[in-house]
Amino acid sequence: MTNDRTERSTTVSTLTVSAPTAPTASTEPSARTRRTLYRLAGGALIAGPALYLAGMLTCPPQNGPGTADYISSLARDTTLTETSAILLHYGNLLTGVGLLVVPLLVRGTKGRILTLLGTLGAVLTMLNISGAVKDDWWRMVIGRTVPMDVAVRISDTVDASGLLSLWRGTNMIGFLGLLLVYVGLARAGVLGWWAPAMYVAAFVGMMTVPVSLTVAYGLVFTSLFAPLVVAGVRAIRRPA
Repeated sequence: MTNDRTERSTTVSTLTVSAPTAPTASTEPSARTRRTLYRLAGGALIAGPALYLAGMLTCPPQNGPGTADYISSLARDTTLTETSAILLHYGNLLTGVGLLVVPLLVRGTKGRILTLLGTLGAVLTMLNISGAVKDDWWRMVIGRTVPMDVAVRISDTVDASGLLSLWRGTNMIGFLGLLLVYVGLARAGVLGWWAPAMYVAAFVGMMTVPVSLTVAYGLVFTSLFAPLVVAGVRAIRRPA
């Protein structure tokens, strides 16, 4: 009997020792994947506005808001025009992709719907604008190859195309979307209320600062996206 007890005890001990342990969150492949995606998206939210700022600060100086002024500025310095356009393209692209992680930063229900709706509108606009930057290249070319009155007529005709508004007419959706994102994140406690306040101030500044003040206008416009940098840091630091 003693031998039987000993054998049973040894068997139980062996089973206990050899039983597999459940994987922890830090070792699960899905957790590592989520953590990697958070870091990539967070990095995009930081890099996007930074590239946007560089693109705005390298915009060719423009004497006024008219079409002829715009085309002339693009045609004047092709290197500067192309540099600014490519920076703005990738700034918009990275910001749009990084925004997809923002709703996941909201842990509770407060601010969730606002953040989600705002993200959808902002992502649509940022990705649309990333492609629309190609306009700078053909406007630059016509500004250097045909008389200015012809270049203006071509540019205005393209802008008046009926279905083009489905692509380029989402700007106001994006502006409203970003505001909803900041309000939603503020309600959720992810960002402070300084974020929507800063956005409103930047939006008003964008409407009042002359486009001819290239550096000032670029700084004001980029301020619209500055709170996303903080959201990007939050995403990078977030555990899986």
